[in-house]
Amino acid sequence: MDWENGSDLIGCDDPGQVEAAFQRGERLVGIAVMGLALCVPDAGVVEPLVVRALWSDSVRVRLEGLTALSHIVRITGEVDWSTLKRLRSLMRSPDPEVREHAGRVAGDVWIYVPHFRLPAWLWVRATARAVRWWLVNRWWGITGKYK
Repeated sequence: MDWENGSDLIGCDDPGQVEAAFQRGERLVGIAVMGLALCVPDAGVVEPLVVRALWSDSVRVRLEGLTALSHIVRITGEVDWSTLKRLRSLMRSPDPEVREHAGRVAGDVWIYVPHFRLPAWLWVRATARAVRWWLVNRWWGITGKYK
């Protein structure tokens, strides 16, 4: 494997190779997780590796793990409760880049996962965003007429 070069990383669809890359502490392991999320349509196989990326000490790997989570949700429409718990904690991250990306992934979860499978905090978040959107549009719609 030429992980440093990245040549074997593209199209990696073997969870065992990605697990081995985590154990070796490979620099490009987050990209491998994203590739795995795109190549393997089984959330049960990919999600443990995505969660491992979400708990990484590296901000870059956490961001790539969030992207992989977004891919899983879009492809399978499934997400684990423990993964949602980690997503919620990343939405409160002190790092603004992680916090913003986690918020976008939460939006993907809301769109692609059946709502009856989602926790209450996502319902509250979606409702608050919808109310804010409605108020802003109505306010600008009303005040725009009187300029």
